[in-house]
Amino acid sequence: MITESQNRSIIEECRHWQEQFALYREKMNKLKTALYLFAPRKTENTVLAEIEHFHNQFHIQLINIHDLKHEIRNHLHEAEKYPNIGHRIPHHYIKEKVDLQLASLDKLEQEFQHFIQT
Repeated sequence: MITESQNRSIIEECRHWQEQFALYREKMNKLKTALYLFAPRKTENTVLAEIEHFHNQFHIQLINIHDLKHEIRNHLHEAEKYPNIGHRIPHHYIKEKVDLQLASLDKLEQEFQHFIQT
């Protein structure tokens, strides 16, 4: 059995995650645009390989963001529709995925910023 305050906390955290991923989606799109502005006239093979790497990573991470947002949306719907059912365990697993994804996105951004500044 889950209390009303526990369920409300789960719902609030899910909404917070949705907002975070909306911001990260915007950030990934901005980084992708920055990559497109950086790439012209680059001819060195190692630089071209890094450009391709970051292009692929931004695309993959946008898909990951979409998939995780979808999972959060479903979890949120279940928590709102069935407030008396225990959602803590699924919520815990989603939280682990969220934390891992956010760390991965931050690391990718740092690596990209280092790449374009060198």
